[in-house]
Amino acid sequence: MKIYTTLILWTAFMLNGFSQPPSDKLKKNPYKNSQWYIGLAAGVNYNTVNVINEYSIIHATNRLDDELYRKDYTLTNNISATYGLKLMYQFEQRFVLGSGLLINELRFNYNQELPGNTRTVVFQHDHHLRYLDLPIYFRFMIRQVNSRMWNRSWKKPGVPPIIPFVQGGLNFSFLINANKEVSRSVIENDFEVQDLSFSEDVGGLLQSTTVGAFIGFGARFKLGNVYLTPQLNIRRGFSNVTNDETRYTNDNLTQNAYDVFDDKSFTSLEAVVSILIPLKYLSKREFIPVEI
Repeated sequence: MKIYTTLILWTAFMLNGFSQPPSDKLKKNPYKNSQWYIGLAAGVNYNTVNVINEYSIIHATNRLDDELYRKDYTLTNNISATYGLKLMYQFEQRFVLGSGLLINELRFNYNQELPGNTRTVVFQHDHHLRYLDLPIYFRFMIRQVNSRMWNRSWKKPGVPPIIPFVQGGLNFSFLINANKEVSRSVIENDFEVQDLSFSEDVGGLLQSTTVGAFIGFGARFKLGNVYLTPQLNIRRGFSNVTNDETRYTNDNLTQNAYDVFDDKSFTSLEAVVSILIPLKYLSKREFIPVEI
């Protein structure tokens, strides 16, 4: 009789153990309440210049005519690329901490006219800058917070396949290289002739590190076991990108193009698409990631 009683109690204990909803394990295991992601990002940006202080080699004899010699920053040919690695940590259903290492290429251009009595000299300046960006930001997922309890059918908690989000943070940029192309044209009697062109490394004329902020929005799309996250961001630099101590040190630019950099910062509109891979799995053998 004791043997039968023991078997009945043992069977009841095992059934209770096997019938225990996974929700209890889920609640007790922090591993399943967060997720790490790594991935690739690529996109395009459109850059504009915010002039802080203007500088020039040549001034008009009448200071009221200095407007004639001002740089004319163009709004065309300012599109470039951004690409790199993303790393994100989702520690709650709605909150994500993100970072990464990205190459951010920026372009900006300006023209400068030197008018004369019989002829006008026009300089065109095209710039291509390359930065290594380290962003640090928070992302807020716009979604309903679902219970992490497994339902009575023992199905895992559902996660919306599409989740919109907003984000914002800081961006630390480290200059890799910077190149400038200069062309000079002479206009006389309605004839225009280009008589000079050269390229110049202008990395030494720029600050090696700059800081800015950005805000943006996007959405997360679930594609199998990976996530696609298109996003649109507006970036604004806080720092003057020009190195004031080296502004006049490039003789080729000052003597042949009468050119020095203004104090300036950048504002960029960027469209980026990321592919994110989760790093934590409920079952590595079956490739089932933790979803939150």
